[in-house]
Amino acid sequence: LFRSPVTLELGGKSPCIVERSAKLDLAAKRLVFGKLLNCGQTCVAPDYLLIDRTVKDAFLKRLQFHMTAMVGDALTNDGYVHMINQKHFDRVCSLILPQKVVFGGKADPQTLRIQPTIMDCVSPDDAVMQQEIFGPVLPVLTYDSLGGAVTKINSMAHPLALYIFTEDEKNAREVT
Repeated sequence: LFRSPVTLELGGKSPCIVERSAKLDLAAKRLVFGKLLNCGQTCVAPDYLLIDRTVKDAFLKRLQFHMTAMVGDALTNDGYVHMINQKHFDRVCSLILPQKVVFGGKADPQTLRIQPTIMDCVSPDDAVMQQEIFGPVLPVLTYDSLGGAVTKINSMAHPLALYIFTEDEKNAREVT
């Protein structure tokens, strides 16, 4: 009997929903931790943000605050993780659309580091929404109704994980 070690990588486009009743600062802090753990190179990292349009601006400010607090200047922080290899670095960098970047967006090919990056006004047709990111890039999509957010998620391939930040138990049940 021949045996060979195997590594199975699970992943997908795991959404993070921030509903209007969420504690925005706490949600931002937790999302940043989950997204930037190992520079987003984990199979359960939140892959994109679906946020209620009415709280988006306030939430994005909190995200930027917590990203900066967590890593400082990512390109010069020796404690900040880099991409696993050049091919992966190039692939993740190619997903960043400069015209949609509202935070971060810079990269250093010498160290393979990519700043934590937030992209706003992302379209489902953008490349960043067509594949798992597996890096420190967070695309932002808005919704007007929670049902619409659920419909959007259900129209895509099934994610490995789904995160919802809400203080409304009825809304949490609707999503699950």
